[in-house]
Amino acid sequence: MKIHGQWEITVVRNVLVRTTAGSFNEEGTWACFLDTKKKAPVSQPWAGLTNAAHWEMSNVDSLQAFPKMREWAFQNSCVCLAVVVPDNMRKEIHRRQTGNLPEDLVHYFSTIEEACTWLTSRGFDFTVADYPHAEFIARTRKAD
Repeated sequence: MKIHGQWEITVVRNVLVRTTAGSFNEEGTWACFLDTKKKAPVSQPWAGLTNAAHWEMSNVDSLQAFPKMREWAFQNSCVCLAVVVPDNMRKEIHRRQTGNLPEDLVHYFSTIEEACTWLTSRGFDFTVADYPHAEFIARTRKAD
């Protein structure tokens, strides 16, 4: 089946930055996860920053794959995950469908700035200027 969803993943120091766009199907979710596993800096403590501001939802099977991905991350040196989902409805759907984990492990934010502040407070120095996917967002953003 064809992969639906787009992503870009970059490691900046010890923060794995993943930006998603579009609507994901289960195949797209697993392909993104495989890419994440290849790039994650598992030999040292790391944090994840997911910018899902341009994520346009996923089917239920796709969302239900997330707990396995998070389990893998936390078993492979991940300390915490910051997830940016500005829209409250999408944020609540994402949180409920992907496993309500404690906020010290997975924390949701409305802006990249808030996520950066939280990551820095957790010992992972990261600023908006470090965010590497501005071109990806510009390329994948749908016309409003």
